[in-house]
Amino acid sequence: MAAPVLAILNLKGGVGKTTIASNVSYEIFQNKAKRVLLLDMDPQYNLSQQLLTKSQYDGMQNANKNILRLFEPAPVSDFFDVNTSSNIPLPPSASSTMLYYLINQSDKAISVVPGTFELTKYSFINDNDKLNHAKAYFKHAISLARNEYDLVVLDMNPSSSFLTFCGLTVATDVLAPVRPDKFSVQGLDLVKRLIDHPLVQPKPNLHIVMNGIKRTAALTSTEKDIRQAAFFKDRILVNRVYMSAVLTARDDHTGFAKHRKVSGKTQISEDLKAVAYELWTRMGA
Repeated sequence: MAAPVLAILNLKGGVGKTTIASNVSYEIFQNKAKRVLLLDMDPQYNLSQQLLTKSQYDGMQNANKNILRLFEPAPVSDFFDVNTSSNIPLPPSASSTMLYYLINQSDKAISVVPGTFELTKYSFINDNDKLNHAKAYFKHAISLARNEYDLVVLDMNPSSSFLTFCGLTVATDVLAPVRPDKFSVQGLDLVKRLIDHPLVQPKPNLHIVMNGIKRTAALTSTEKDIRQAAFFKDRILVNRVYMSAVLTARDDHTGFAKHRKVSGKTQISEDLKAVAYELWTRMGA
């Protein structure tokens, strides 16, 4: 059976999207013994900066191993053009690097295809034929990934764009991280509207996870509203990701939370594992 494709998306930035994408994926890899592929689809490539050292990232860029290879073959010289050759995509593993594998099951690994700022070019191209070619190429690449891995995770950019629609058209599931504030919830409403768009077919299943919750605080009115809303109440996870300095975003290589040499990581790792287990079950995987 083809692997599920999980898009991590909220159209409001700063909700912990990349942190959730990396660490929940790691828990599924480690505790479910699954082959996981992370795709950095945000032109700001925060996921890549988190998981790769600068030398690793630069080496992959110099070798043309990045997310752009899933949209088109080696790029043309004109930044504002798309390579529309008839070449079929290489397996996404060819553009990835392995981060960790299980000692007793070396075929079970977590890998990443790094992002690149060059993804922004699709926002400046108005030729629908070329964009449709890139979209079809991407869909083909993802179909190959679904046969190589047990889970494919897309770390999406927080905007309504060509890249967003590409991700939603291949996703079987969407995980929307939400912080307990009204602006984060507005982003969630926009995600629902995007999923409902006629161009998104078939419709992915929506899951919601509360992130950045104070461990000792009472349930906020915002979270209560989500848990009681007719559309959202059955889609929000029981388990939550609590506020922790372990998960604080940085602009450099930090790796997965479980590997950081800081206090408090045991408790937050258990929180992330609970979210990962519940999500995996909800996806029917």
